[in-house]
Amino acid sequence: MKGKEAEMEVDQWILEGRADGVILVRIPSRPGPDRLPDAVFTFRPGDPQYRRWEQRLLKLGLGCRVRG
Repeated sequence: MKGKEAEMEVDQWILEGRADGVILVRIPSRPGPDRLPDAVFTFRPGDPQYRRWEQRLLKLGLGCRVRG
């Protein structure tokens, strides 16, 4: 995936900042007859990618469940 197609994919992701500091990233699966479960990742303070997702939440001005 490149460019705009990849951007649209990222726009479908759901970010959630939880009260315990955990950031949840949910990537919905594509609809279809053989649909797979959503991909779900969590990041905690100290995880290598935590800061990246924290900054994305801050950029969006959100600390709760959001699309973006």
